[in-house]
Amino acid sequence: MSMWGNENRVRASGLLTVALATGVMTGLALQATPAGASGFQLKEQSAEGLGNAFAGATAKAYDPSTAFWNPAGMTRLSGNHASMTMSYISPSSRFSGSASTAFGTPVGGSSGGDAAKDAFVPATYGVISLSDDLKLGLAVNVPFGLSTEYPLDWVGRYQALESHLHITSVTPTVAYRVTDNLSVGGGPVFQYATVTLTSAINNLGLLPYDGQGKVSGDDLGFGFALGALWEFNERTRIGVNYRSRVHHTFDGTSSYVDVHPVLAAAGGLVNSDASADLTTPDIASVGVYHEFNDQWAAVADVAWTNWSLFEELKVDADVGADSLTVEDWHDTVFASVGGIYRPNEHWTFRAGVAYDMSPVPDKHRTARIPGEDRYWLATGASYQVADWLELDVGFTHIFVNDSTINETTSQGNLRGTYENDINIVSIGGSIRF
Repeated sequence: MSMWGNENRVRASGLLTVALATGVMTGLALQATPAGASGFQLKEQSAEGLGNAFAGATAKAYDPSTAFWNPAGMTRLSGNHASMTMSYISPSSRFSGSASTAFGTPVGGSSGGDAAKDAFVPATYGVISLSDDLKLGLAVNVPFGLSTEYPLDWVGRYQALESHLHITSVTPTVAYRVTDNLSVGGGPVFQYATVTLTSAINNLGLLPYDGQGKVSGDDLGFGFALGALWEFNERTRIGVNYRSRVHHTFDGTSSYVDVHPVLAAAGGLVNSDASADLTTPDIASVGVYHEFNDQWAAVADVAWTNWSLFEELKVDADVGADSLTVEDWHDTVFASVGGIYRPNEHWTFRAGVAYDMSPVPDKHRTARIPGEDRYWLATGASYQVADWLELDVGFTHIFVNDSTINETTSQGNLRGTYENDINIVSIGGSIRF
C-alpha cells in the first residue's frame, strides 16, 4: 500500500508541475485574446467539446477537460490523464459610420478595418486517480479575454484604440463518488488578470496631432467551482456546475503622451497611479448526455452567466481625472444541442448548434466590445490512436448579428454599424498513463 501511495504522489507531482508550467506558457503566449463567446467570455477550452458547440460539456466527462466543465465528472475517468488543447480564434469586426467631436464637428479618418485580432488560446488539464472513487484534477486555461485594436487614424479613435483583457485561471479540483449514481467535485479558482485600455485625445488644433491616454493594471483574484454528476445508468447522465464570480481590483497607472499642456492642465490629464474594479461573472450550467446505442448519442447544455454584475467601468486616478463608462449589461443564456456518432472503436464524429445571447444593451454598446447575439455551427472528430492516446479536432463558425453603435463620450460621438463573425479551429490530445 505504501509503494502504491508513493507512486501516485510522484505521478501527481509530475503532472501538476507540467500543467503549471503550461499555464505560465499560456499567459506568456497571449499577446491578444479575442472573445470567442458573448461579452468577454471564452468558451474554447476543449477541442473535443468544440465539435459539439459545447453541448453536453457539463455531463460528458470524456477527458480531463471535465476538471473545468464539471469536476464531478472526473470520477468517470480511470487511471491518470493529461490533455492539452490549442484553439485558433479568428474573429472579424468591421465598422462603418461616422464620428463627431464634442463640438459637433466631423472627425476625419478611416473606418478602422478589422478591429478584432486573431489569437491562439491554449488550455491544459490533468486528472490523477487516487482510487476508483477519489480523483484530483487541475485546469489551467483562459476563461475570459478580449482584444480589439484600431489604427491611429480611425474615426472612433477618441472612443477607443486598444482594448486588451487577459485572464488566466488555475483551478485545482477534487472529485468523489458518493454513491453508484452521484459524484461531487470542486475546488478553488485562482485568476490572474491584466488589462490595457488606450484612446486618442483631441488636441483641438493646438497641436497638429492627437494625444493619447492609456490605463493599465493587473490583479490576482480568487473564487471557487462546484459540480455534481448524477448517472441514471451507464448511458444517461446529467451534470450541474457552478463557477463563482471573481472580483479584481486592478492596481496600475493612467498615463498621457502628446497632450497639449493647456488641455492637460484643464482636464487633469496627468500621469498617476490608478485603480479599477472588475468582477468576472458567476456561471451556472446544466448538461445532459444520453446514448441511444453504442454508436449514437445526444447531448445538450444550458448555461446562465451573471453579466449584470458589469454595471460600469470606472478608473480612479490618485491624481487628476477619473473616468467612468456606464455598461449596465444584462444576464445571458447560452444553449446548445448536439449529436455524437461512433462508427467504430477508433473514430468519433460530432456536430452541434448553439445560441449565445449578448449581454450588451444597444444603448451602452462601445467600440471596445461591439458584440451582438451569436449563433454557432460546429463539427469535429476524434481518433483513438491507441488505448493511451486520443487526438481531437473541432471547427466552429459563429454567425454574429450586425451591431449598431451610438456611443457618446466627453470627446464626442461615434455612430454606425459593425459587421461581425468568428471562425474557430481547435486541436487537442489526451493521454492516459
